[in-house]
Amino acid sequence: MNRTSLRKIFFASLFTFFFSLSIFSPGALAAQTSLVTMEITNVVINNGNVIVAIFANADEFRREIPSSYAIIPSTAAVLRHEFNLPYGEYVVTIFQDTNNNNRLDFNIIGIPRELLGLSNYNGRGIPSRDFNRLKIGFNTPVATARIALFRF
Repeated sequence: MNRTSLRKIFFASLFTFFFSLSIFSPGALAAQTSLVTMEITNVVINNGNVIVAIFANADEFRREIPSSYAIIPSTAAVLRHEFNLPYGEYVVTIFQDTNNNNRLDFNIIGIPRELLGLSNYNGRGIPSRDFNRLKIGFNTPVATARIALFRF
């Protein structure tokens, strides 16, 4: 073999090695996920469960079908619950189900009767039903979302 053939074989082997590293590395095999801690404040202690619903897109949010959810006993004024979520943007809704019927109750004119919290909502005015206004992003390995419950 001449030097040119050896050089071609060497560079082809080197390319194959680095290509296989990029394909079979653990980061390439699994989608990047974020360990998100939901920190829920203004909880009324021992007054029903707190229900967290996480929506990954506008269609889920519109149809009220969350991609992830949790039911948490109201054992403290501040609750924390962890979720593993793929990197992305989400809307988080949280309410305290005081009558344990697993749904948010409204009065006759459509105002929530139970404590309610939403991502990107500060408790002032009527909350938006627009996914893009309420969404928050989780694009780091570890994240925290602080959401307060409000009475309307």
